[in-house]
Amino acid sequence: MRPRYHDKSHSDTLNVPLHEMITFSPNKNIPIHRWFYYREGYSKAFVEMCVQKYGIEGPILDPFCGVGTTLLAAKENGFDAIGCDVSPLARFVSETKTRNYDIEKLQDAFAELKKVKLDFPREGRVDSWTAKRFHNQTFRELLVVKKFVEQEMKKNPLQELAYLALIDSTLRASNVERMGASLRNSKENKGYKPIKKFWLQKLELMLKDLKKTEQQGPEPQILDDDARQLKHIASDSIGGIITSPPYLNKIEYASAYKLELALFFEEPKTQLRSFVGKDVAAQGESDLPIVDAYLSDMEKSLKQMHRVLKVGGKAVINVAGGCFPDRVVKSDELLIELGVEQGFELEENLIARTIDCYQRNSGFVGKVNERVFVLKK
Repeated sequence: MRPRYHDKSHSDTLNVPLHEMITFSPNKNIPIHRWFYYREGYSKAFVEMCVQKYGIEGPILDPFCGVGTTLLAAKENGFDAIGCDVSPLARFVSETKTRNYDIEKLQDAFAELKKVKLDFPREGRVDSWTAKRFHNQTFRELLVVKKFVEQEMKKNPLQELAYLALIDSTLRASNVERMGASLRNSKENKGYKPIKKFWLQKLELMLKDLKKTEQQGPEPQILDDDARQLKHIASDSIGGIITSPPYLNKIEYASAYKLELALFFEEPKTQLRSFVGKDVAAQGESDLPIVDAYLSDMEKSLKQMHRVLKVGGKAVINVAGGCFPDRVVKSDELLIELGVEQGFELEENLIARTIDCYQRNSGFVGKVNERVFVLKK
């Protein structure tokens, strides 16, 4: 199946340089893609570049789909797509962003929603890890809005959008900010914040995005599946793969989104994306067990990618090397070798940018490359 580029922004997105394409930043101003900011992801422009430059065919698979950039871009350009992720947060964001909606029903429901008066308690304190990240009154109001969306909006066509709007508004309403792999108390961001106001503003923006795009396309399949198994995907059934596996030793996947996971999914330890290499018991030649575990997991993932691709199908992979306190590991180059060992042919290998690695105690450690490489079955 060939792409049909009916999105007016397509020609503009392809003008984005590669080193920017592989970041999430270009998505910040693109309707629907901007609904949940995910700093570890890449852009819509990257997906469209892959389709055009490498002739990616459908169905398109992203075995580490995160918040669904590949899936939404595929839908916008007329492709069938499949995404996999072990995180309930990631799957929910992806599903909500890629559904087809009846905009008139949503607008009618939103008009009624704005009339709803919620009863916010003025006293009482919840002593929990999550509560401590908010002003007391903000947290009480957050719980009321959350309960309303979960219980009173069950038959409302807005429910999923309203829930995502609330999830996205949570960090803005908190007293913390996301800094790399952790949440840090904000010195300038303390005090009461009107979570209901933030929530309705975000929901209104989402409805404007849907009205602006007016796109109805093939809804992707989004699976709770492990990239090392892909047990729900048949062999020789995928036209192309566009993905970015977790990077070696990047702990952001485990902790950066723990506030949203704890509040809305009761899984504070769940990774936003499957963190291959999290089990460090694997035995190998390296004196860094996590490297052996990571490469073992990625070998399994590449084997599955090769299995599900049709003959002639291509996998476009964006990944970087790993930084450690005493060294750098060129895991990006090792993944290419593993892919060739699984039967792939290396078609292209591009360095998108070079990253300086610094550690708090040891200073400058070395340089790693973030690259995009193309494997053909």
